[in-house]
Amino acid sequence: MKRRILCILMVMAMVFIMVAACTAEVPAAETPEPTPTPEAEPTPTPEDVDEPDDTDEPDDVDEPDELEEPGELFPGRIAIVTNEISQNEEEFRSAEALVLRHGEDKVVHRVWPAMFAQEPEMMISILQELAADPEIGAVIINQAVVGTNAAIDAFMAMRGDDEVFFAVASPAEDPADTSLRAHLLLDQNNPERGTTIVSQAAAMGAETIAHVSFPRHMGVALLALRRDNMRTAAENYGLEFVELVAPDPQGDGGVAATQLHITQDIPRQIEELGQDTVFFATNCGMMVPLITQVVEGGAMFVEPCCPSPYHGYPTALGLEAFLPTGEYDDEGEPITEMVDLPTLIELTSAAVAEADMTGRVAGWALPNSMAMTKMGFYYAVEWLNGNVPREHGAPVDMNVLADAIEAYGASLGMPGIGVQLAPLVLDGREFPHFILGIVDSLVY
Repeated sequence: MKRRILCILMVMAMVFIMVAACTAEVPAAETPEPTPTPEAEPTPTPEDVDEPDDTDEPDDVDEPDELEEPGELFPGRIAIVTNEISQNEEEFRSAEALVLRHGEDKVVHRVWPAMFAQEPEMMISILQELAADPEIGAVIINQAVVGTNAAIDAFMAMRGDDEVFFAVASPAEDPADTSLRAHLLLDQNNPERGTTIVSQAAAMGAETIAHVSFPRHMGVALLALRRDNMRTAAENYGLEFVELVAPDPQGDGGVAATQLHITQDIPRQIEELGQDTVFFATNCGMMVPLITQVVEGGAMFVEPCCPSPYHGYPTALGLEAFLPTGEYDDEGEPITEMVDLPTLIELTSAAVAEADMTGRVAGWALPNSMAMTKMGFYYAVEWLNGNVPREHGAPVDMNVLADAIEAYGASLGMPGIGVQLAPLVLDGREFPHFILGIVDSLVY
């Protein structure tokens, strides 16, 4: 109040001075009330990339001390490491959206090498670069592919294991080992999906489940457990279970060889196994050719490896899920924005109907990969601000995660989607900071 009285007295004094110095009469201007700066949402949407507009506020009016500056949700910087677009576009775009929302001075985005399994030294170098930045207070890794544990070790050797928050999504290495390195681990509930995929397939009228993968993925404990649960569930539902092997996209032929195999082999498998076969594959690079061949061959598809309405369906069905904004980033790459989720689901349903496949294609109602990036980021903000337990291995604050996923669903125009979260239990051991999630499905 004293500040406001002082400002008014100063303005009045200036007015009298100007009247004495000028022949023209100058009317005194009213001092507008300061407008509070809107608080930034904890889980920003990809479209909401601009800071709150405060251009209407006069420069000489001080804001109350208790209001935080726009975008200052957390101290320091948060780094996000994702796969490149060819491996999983959603992971990449989810990080890109957070950079656009908060700015490159607050959020850093780095990308794993395309052939990560053959370039562990490059992965280590990427995290060492981040460790060299003393402002980095949290690192979100989506996906935590093979080699991530060694890269985290290199980071910790430079910074210590209690100074920086680590969240990892879809860890491909031993869960017990990875849990020693990260404060928060996130993944789809793959063991449970082994049952829900078959249950959904049976409800849609399937007679056969075809599981497509390669040895490296079957060496991942949770992926192998999902496959085993699928086999058991298929037997319980009276469905045939078939295991098919495809080339590893990290092999000599790369992703292109894997995609070519899917394109050529799936039509043969449909002819042999019949159209009432649900095809499920374990690698993101397989999704577009797999969905394409399933739709062309009249077979069935329950959900992608990384469940999401944005994953595989749009490209396979000739739709656009990410549209260019006409702007470019610092490296000259076009900046895109997502088609809103309800619209994409409507477009997908229409394309499925046009292909005479209604009722034979399904999937999760929320984008899993994007959600995990956002959940990891949101929890990192709370950790940096001291609002959740900071001790490594401490149980996760499930209310914070539930709020994050609820806010994310609402931001996409899909409020109230059923999401079940639970800690991982493996071989009788519970990991309280390794959280698995599963989302309600929709049938197109």
